[in-house]
Amino acid sequence: MATPKKVLVIGAGAGGLVTLKTLLDASRQDPNHPLDPLLVEAEEEIGGTFRYRRYENAELVSSRQLTAFSDFRIPPSEKGTHGDHISLIQYVDYLKSYVEHFELDSGTGWDGQPGRFRMSTRVVRIDKDPQGGHIVTLQRKHNGSSATDSGVGTPVDSPTEEPSTYTLHADAVAICSGLHVTPAWPEIPGIENIPESFHSSAYKGREQLIGKRVMILGCGETAMDLAYEACKAGAKEVTLCYRGGYLSFPKVLNSFEMFGVKFDGELPIDGLITNLFETAYVHPWVKRSHLRWFVSDFVIKRVLWFLTGTMAGCNQWVGELPEERLGRAYVFLNKSHKAQVFINKPHKPSRRWLSLFSQYSDPKEDLDSPIHVDAAPFPERINSDGTVVFGNSRDGRKEEMMKKRTVKPDLLIYATGYKQDFNWLGEGYPRGPDHVDTLEMVDSSDTSLCWVGHVRPGVGAIPPIAEEQAMLWSLLLQNRVPVPKDEGNYRLLAKKTARIQYGVDHSTYSHALADAFGGAPTLSQLYWQYGLKVLVAYCFGAAFTPFYRLVGPFKSETAPKIVKTEIWEVICRRGLLGNLFMGLIPMIFYGLVSGLALVLETGWKAARAVGVDIPLPEILRDNQPPELEKSKM
Repeated sequence: MATPKKVLVIGAGAGGLVTLKTLLDASRQDPNHPLDPLLVEAEEEIGGTFRYRRYENAELVSSRQLTAFSDFRIPPSEKGTHGDHISLIQYVDYLKSYVEHFELDSGTGWDGQPGRFRMSTRVVRIDKDPQGGHIVTLQRKHNGSSATDSGVGTPVDSPTEEPSTYTLHADAVAICSGLHVTPAWPEIPGIENIPESFHSSAYKGREQLIGKRVMILGCGETAMDLAYEACKAGAKEVTLCYRGGYLSFPKVLNSFEMFGVKFDGELPIDGLITNLFETAYVHPWVKRSHLRWFVSDFVIKRVLWFLTGTMAGCNQWVGELPEERLGRAYVFLNKSHKAQVFINKPHKPSRRWLSLFSQYSDPKEDLDSPIHVDAAPFPERINSDGTVVFGNSRDGRKEEMMKKRTVKPDLLIYATGYKQDFNWLGEGYPRGPDHVDTLEMVDSSDTSLCWVGHVRPGVGAIPPIAEEQAMLWSLLLQNRVPVPKDEGNYRLLAKKTARIQYGVDHSTYSHALADAFGGAPTLSQLYWQYGLKVLVAYCFGAAFTPFYRLVGPFKSETAPKIVKTEIWEVICRRGLLGNLFMGLIPMIFYGLVSGLALVLETGWKAARAVGVDIPLPEILRDNQPPELEKSKM
């Protein structure tokens, strides 16, 4: 028997749990290359951000069909007709059931202790061992001492009893500490003049907002949740401040009226993007140019205009992004839509001729509520009397509105996101997943260190991406697949100055991972192995992880059943017209585009073969595959 590789998994959130389970699966599949994982977690319980940074009424903005792990599904919620979106409390319960179902904490760890979980244990530092592998320094807490925000690095509070420090030698390390753990605090002069302020990670419930003048910094999904909660809690006034704007889109497509007929189809938007010719079977030139992203953006904007009267977002009348950043290729969709009615009140036209044909139906209870949310530029400073001086923005409406009134909040909430800090990694390590050269997770020079769950999809979910990352990494550790070439066509088009550089298109990135570990099926494989129903579901379905377990090294017996039932139900729920306009027509169009690209590439190669040098456009020359690079020599 080969000596097992000792693998340390950092973090007991969704990413860490699925990584542990995937490593065990890979070890059983290939006993000649065994992997022996051990998990460490700074907190006392599993769940990560979903447990320790959740708040009242918080729900997942990704659907259960997309968020669930491939072989352990999330049951429907009691809320709604289909219950596609569950609360954070329910999701933590799901993770606990996942651990119990697969007995992830059974056996004995390679440190000689029972079980595979080491709770209340944080990583202090990781250094490279000159003999190979990694030397990990850990601290075990005692008597309820506080953990760090991220589970690594310097503790936030001093322990009531000195923690014990010890080291372990690991052959490989998976960093699954999560994106949303270390709060980002932008500096605002005079912040001490506001009676109360805290980061959104400290928000727990409506009682913190009742009767207060609330100012929220940020325009992400958490900020929108807090704005809505403040309105519902009975806050005196609510102000939402932001710099660049946002793109609003509800997590479920409903509440539309067309020709007097109300549409409440309850379609999760993260399940609407189809696979065939948009994710699978896409010509490399089309991928590099991001043409399909731009085309879909063009179409979606016009559809939004017809349905809601504005192209800035779904029923979004303020906070629009600049034109050069308005689209799925650039930003994360803001799927927390409930606050939009309160934000729109001072801005949305009361009458429009288009409402004769179609309109978005806001909840009557919220429309009748006397409170609204003021949209404002980001604060420049806070005066000594607690009044806010706002900075400049490109939205003159906001500036003019805020000049006419005095804003003096009792409470300021930083919904300003989180930052990534890997200073606890020793010399010689990449400083984060944005410093590696392979799929934002490993560096080709040393695949024994991996980041799992450190990318953020524009629309989608991190847990299924983490599962696919873990699949690829486990095979890399076993030398069962080569290190893939990474062209980066899945990355969102962020400016170099943007705060967040880890945005990805969920479908494109998922397919890239599956292709790298051998789980991306061909149409012929699906038809001959599973029949027409699974083939059609794959073509019309989104990048659901069970699709990537129909073939390949992680082929699962449960995947066909999941595709034929749960995923098939979501596709059928769109109806005939929905599948025509959101499925078949885009497939035909994108298929023709990739087909044309194939014809042009064939002609280009033929011309070069006879000595005719036809230069490619710059956008197609970037990240050329090896055979094209060699042709220059």
